[in-house]
Amino acid sequence: MRGENCIMKTAGRIAVILLAALFVLPLFSCRQEPDGESTGLPTEPPATERASQPGEYAEIDAYVKELAEGADTEGMTFTFIGRSSDNFPKEDKETGDIQSDAVYFRQRDLSEAFGLNWEPVITENGDATKDRVINEVTAGGSSYDLVFGNVITVSQHLLNAGVILRVDTLDDYIDLDRPWWVGSLRDVYSIGGKLFILRGDIAVENFEDPTCVMFNKTVCSMFSIDEEELYSLAAEGKWTLDEFERAASHIPVNPTGEGVFRYANFEGIEFIFSCGMTITKFDEDGYPYLEDSLPVEIVNLSDRTSGMFGDRTQTASWDWTKGESKTDVFGVDKDYDWFLENRALFLTASTGSAIGYRQFDVVFGILPMPKASASQEQYYSYADPWGSGSVTIPKTTKSIPATATVTEGMAALSAKYVKTAYYDMLLRSQSIFDLQSRDMLDIIFDTIIYDMVDLYSGGDMDSWGPLMNDLHYAMSYDNSSIVSDYKGNVRVTKYYIKALIKAADGME
Repeated sequence: MRGENCIMKTAGRIAVILLAALFVLPLFSCRQEPDGESTGLPTEPPATERASQPGEYAEIDAYVKELAEGADTEGMTFTFIGRSSDNFPKEDKETGDIQSDAVYFRQRDLSEAFGLNWEPVITENGDATKDRVINEVTAGGSSYDLVFGNVITVSQHLLNAGVILRVDTLDDYIDLDRPWWVGSLRDVYSIGGKLFILRGDIAVENFEDPTCVMFNKTVCSMFSIDEEELYSLAAEGKWTLDEFERAASHIPVNPTGEGVFRYANFEGIEFIFSCGMTITKFDEDGYPYLEDSLPVEIVNLSDRTSGMFGDRTQTASWDWTKGESKTDVFGVDKDYDWFLENRALFLTASTGSAIGYRQFDVVFGILPMPKASASQEQYYSYADPWGSGSVTIPKTTKSIPATATVTEGMAALSAKYVKTAYYDMLLRSQSIFDLQSRDMLDIIFDTIIYDMVDLYSGGDMDSWGPLMNDLHYAMSYDNSSIVSDYKGNVRVTKYYIKALIKAADGME
């Protein structure tokens, strides 16, 4: 049986490598230009071609084997719960679907290495996930070993309910310094030195949720906007708000709404983070708090972004007559028809949206979010709080050492399979039109920014909470009440912060 499993394991790796080659080679042999013509591109493989680096895989395989040898997991059933998503394979077998197969290969290798069975429990949505886990744990049940869910809908509620474990005490089993975990977790999500949330390659959403700017190449051609200059500015660290506005100014204002817009569906709040600002502060003991008054640099930025995106002669507004969202296409919504129809230059989107847009007849490029100025040390891309994937461990898991060790093994195998499938194959290969966009994705993923405000925003599945919602409105539409709204929201939000701290302090 072990021999058969090894053969299956090797076959799975070969399948991933062959799939990578099939999708990468066409990309690097031709490129579609806005006019539909194809031109030659350099034929060298991507700089990060993990499918051709067996040494890296060997290191991960050896690490997982070492973890398994020290774990008491033989015969264990490892149960993980979450909404229907790409964290779960579509079927318990190889299907030819890149996303599903990557997760299937991960779970298959995990089972083989640890001698366990794995069982996914798929819920309708994040609210259903957190309700089932809270009810199960508070009743003393131990059905679930790992919980998948986004930060706002799942993690904040599980933490407030006190039903999850501290992961900073599990360093004998989970090595947060490994590259498959978000390196800033301790600095961003700790509460008084205690950490409860894990983020990294283990959740596929982390490859889909960083913000970026997409630009329409056809519109660039229509208005003589030099796309190579845009890429050069970004590569040289000079892609700033000034350059962003300068490029957009090539397009005249559009008072009738019949022409081309500069921007489509822009969410100005993303610019707080891209300009290197954060909302959450920490005191000397590591507890989160908000300043009583909104920092003046955010007020000034809001004045600027609301002037751009709130002006409907510059920014496309949703036409309700266009009907409902695009069906079954991730990241492509009814709000974005102008971009699809070559009637808008810039679009804020998540990186994962590029996978969805590639299915339509629109030719686009990808850029990082612009800096406040060229003196800003690096670019920053905010990890969207609804899309952002996180995992937590229920405190009633059947065996803490076994669960923590298996979670580490799953994360390591995610770096091998899931990251290869999503980042290298789907994002950096299939979903781009040029080599420069591939390089831009590397910049974006090197500088993702997180903010703990997600955890105490008071939001749920359909709402950001009053603080973030009012900031979003002020940054995107009208900032005239941003100062007074913030002062009122801070008083309310302090309740959520106190509840979060109380929950954290009550867990050891």
